[in-house]
Amino acid sequence: MLRFARMRRSFVAALLAVVLGGAGAARAGEPTAVPAAAAPAPPPASADPLSIYVMTFGPGDHPFFKFGHDALLVRDRVTGRDLVYNFGTFRFAPGLIGEFMKGRLTYWLSVSSLSVTMASYERENRTIVLQELALPPEAKRELVARLEENARPDKREYKYDYFLDNCSTRVRDAVDRATGGALHAVARAPGRLTLREQALRMTADAVPLYLALDLVLAGATDRPIDRWAEMYIPEELERALRTVTVPGPAGPRPLVASEQTAFTAERPPPLERPPARFVPLLLVGLGIALVFVALGWAAPHRPPVRALFGIVVAAWGLLVGFIGCFLVYTWTMTDHVVAHRNENIFQCAPWSVSLAVLGVGVALGWRRATLNALRVAVAALLFAVLGWGLKAFPPFHQHNAELIALLLPPWFGMAIGLLHTRHGS
Repeated sequence: MLRFARMRRSFVAALLAVVLGGAGAARAGEPTAVPAAAAPAPPPASADPLSIYVMTFGPGDHPFFKFGHDALLVRDRVTGRDLVYNFGTFRFAPGLIGEFMKGRLTYWLSVSSLSVTMASYERENRTIVLQELALPPEAKRELVARLEENARPDKREYKYDYFLDNCSTRVRDAVDRATGGALHAVARAPGRLTLREQALRMTADAVPLYLALDLVLAGATDRPIDRWAEMYIPEELERALRTVTVPGPAGPRPLVASEQTAFTAERPPPLERPPARFVPLLLVGLGIALVFVALGWAAPHRPPVRALFGIVVAAWGLLVGFIGCFLVYTWTMTDHVVAHRNENIFQCAPWSVSLAVLGVGVALGWRRATLNALRVAVAALLFAVLGWGLKAFPPFHQHNAELIALLLPPWFGMAIGLLHTRHGS
């Protein structure tokens, strides 16, 4: 039970890292707060004291920062203040995991100084890109007024959604409103990738997070989307801003008046597309299956091998069964909409968690425990094959071929190993 509790905490921690990093969450704590500046007086016709920038921060090393981050920088030459408005603020607290498990994370808009923000991201070795927006003076003042109102303690909090309402989408919406819908107008084109593909390309260099994310995302993330929806990724918002034009004195002009890279990270950029991992994962799945067959074949005549076989059966059942139970929980009892109706449940039969106990009986050579373990393994195998077969029908459109390749073969190998162990005992 102690081992199960530790494994459960590790799995939840990995998923928490995915969720907190999976939508561009910026900080692992609240930035240094600075009072928002008062709205400046209308400038003279020949001068505009306000400059608005979209700040895009690249991925970091920590799992929480794999998706990057967005913020808005307001430079006011009247007050001499440079303030960063950050929608990705959350606090590590005892209730954080409970909120995550229910899909009810609370984030808020905080305000910090530019110097503090820059220093923080440079320490994390994250690229910083500043895009100055060519907005009319009145649009800038309105945007600043809305940000200051939104940053009030009684209005700053919001329910965080890693695909629909995060630090990047909040900046996107603010810019779109300031441009009179110009950003949304150019973002109606089909997206480059799906929500899942965007998430997987950003986590490709962290295989455990990549697999955890692929496991928990259901078919809703595989539907075609437009460029607007893709902008939950900060890098995609940065790209889209370069394509927007707004009215100017001499006709349409680019929304991005200037762009500069304030800091360049010493790390390779994210992949443009998620990696193809079907073959490697299939080989891993086949390898696990062969281990089950080999151990089961030798178990009847070698007690040490039989004990090892039972331990491996118990460990696999505990791991995969727990994942299956977690997927059922997220579907039926949480607000994690993108995890509902997850077809990976077929490959992670929830009842296989019983192998954690039955595997001990296999290790001790108990015939009844071995027979029951065989029944559980065969049922899990048939359930996995059913999930594979249902892919032929349009309603079962979830893109999980890689996970089927990884998780189905071990059930086959376990069933063969347990069958031989039972007959050979």
